[in-house]
Amino acid sequence: MEIQQMRSFLAVASGGGYSRAAEMVHRTQPAVTASVKALERELGIALFERRGRRAALTPAGEALVAEAG
Repeated sequence: MEIQQMRSFLAVASGGGYSRAAEMVHRTQPAVTASVKALERELGIALFERRGRRAALTPAGEALVAEAG
């Protein structure tokens, strides 16, 4: 797990979507998406349920936010 992946994940979790998260971490939206997808692949779990332009945390995503906090 890389720090940039975790920053991107937490930004999406707090911002509710990838575009807002990209603004928060000063990266492009595709870069944030790629970081989160790489983290999900590494962990072998889905962290978000994608709902159009919004992203809702899965139970595993909520647990990771709690661990990071």
